[in-house]
Amino acid sequence: MESTNSLESSTSWQMKAVTWLGALVNILLTILKAVVGWASGSPALIADAGHSFSDLLSDGVTLWALMLGRMPKDDNHPYGHGRFETIGTLFVAVLLGFTALELGIYAIGSLDQEQSPGWNAIYVALISIFLKELLFWLTMWIGKKEQNRLLQANAWHHRSDALSSVAALIGIGGAQLGYPFLDPLAGLVVSALIMKTAWDMGKQSVDELTDAVTDPEVESQVHQLMSNVEGVQDFHEVRVRRMGSYLLVDLHIEVDGHLTVSSAHQIAERARLRIIQSLPTVTEVLVHVDPEPDPPSKMPDEETQLMRPQDEIEQDIVSVLEQVPQVRKITHIYCHYLHRKLLVHIHVEMEENLIISEARRIAIEAEKLVESIADIQEADVHLELSPH
Repeated sequence: MESTNSLESSTSWQMKAVTWLGALVNILLTILKAVVGWASGSPALIADAGHSFSDLLSDGVTLWALMLGRMPKDDNHPYGHGRFETIGTLFVAVLLGFTALELGIYAIGSLDQEQSPGWNAIYVALISIFLKELLFWLTMWIGKKEQNRLLQANAWHHRSDALSSVAALIGIGGAQLGYPFLDPLAGLVVSALIMKTAWDMGKQSVDELTDAVTDPEVESQVHQLMSNVEGVQDFHEVRVRRMGSYLLVDLHIEVDGHLTVSSAHQIAERARLRIIQSLPTVTEVLVHVDPEPDPPSKMPDEETQLMRPQDEIEQDIVSVLEQVPQVRKITHIYCHYLHRKLLVHIHVEMEENLIISEARRIAIEAEKLVESIADIQEADVHLELSPH
């Protein structure tokens, strides 16, 4: 137990440390790009400063989500706190969209400028490309090692900032060569990159909040895992939902319809543990057990046409078997609702002085009486020896 806690603590420290490092770099780059861009009159660098600021917001959401998303389940959040991450990401996406719009308007207003930015703007763009690309590889390495999708997404934000700095560098270089309009044009490209990032983040957040299918790869992995679970004859309705950095899985499995409830539960638990142990990002698995394949299509009225409950069936069976005086006691009644038919297995005790042929005749008579009951299509009577 001690080593597990130590490992979790180490993992949490690495993810938080690289995110704090990214936030520090983004603060410095935002200030540096904004100051140099304003002083040198470079709309591209100013727009790039806005992109660095958007990455800073992403770092803030990542830290917030790492803190809240790993809080244990409670009465108000039985599935965990992963959706806090999704809500925060959606908020950042909206904020990014407005930022990109303002930067684009500023760049359009600067298209007729004649001033070329100085060499300081080029140096700042080169520094940004180097630092952001370094952050991308470091964050992605830790994100993949810990299988944390949030950290991997934040790594791509660093990469997008590096690409926007490349666009800014091209624009500034073009202005230095005598084409000043290239600088604000590069600013437009950067604002478009920010808008695309905002759109992608927002769409992903809305998809998660509306339980859209976003992880077909995980569904495929679940299919592979279920094909090797002992006792699972077939499976269907595999559904995967995202809860922040984690996943919830629902599925139906088909088992032998004559199994006991406890045996079927064991198979379902075996299937659940196979998924949990094989897919670390899955935190919750709900397994529904079917004793037979579901019908290909269900009409609303068909879903409500249930057969009579077992208590009523048992009362009718006891009533008709009272007509057979040789039956001393009914020990067990098992009802199997399969293929829209009701099959019953009945264990009875008979008088101990009966010969085998007579006992068999009485059992057949008892089966016919039971099959005369409404809803029962087949009866199977098992004889037990009376205890001395």
